Amino acid sequence: MTGEIGAFKSGLYHLAKRRPDVEFVPVLIDNLNRILPKGEFLAVPLLASVSFGAPLHLNADEPKQTFLERARAAVMNLRHV
Repeated sequence: MTGEIGAFKSGLYHLAKRRPDVEFVPVLIDNLNRILPKGEFLAVPLLASVSFGAPLHLNADEPKQTFLERARAAVMNLRHV
């Protein structure tokens, strides 16, 4: 509701572990929480922007929490682009 990026769930890690050949691209859709507020069905006509970061891969023997924090940081860094 506040627009803050929450902690990433473990599904991303499990998918990256199962598919090491896939690139995971960080994406930030800015202003989405104002365009389509939680619980609403109709979008509000406001501007939004989409930013894409460099692809991520799961490093060999990288712990789950480390990968999830690195992925979240990659999305957070897109706010300053």
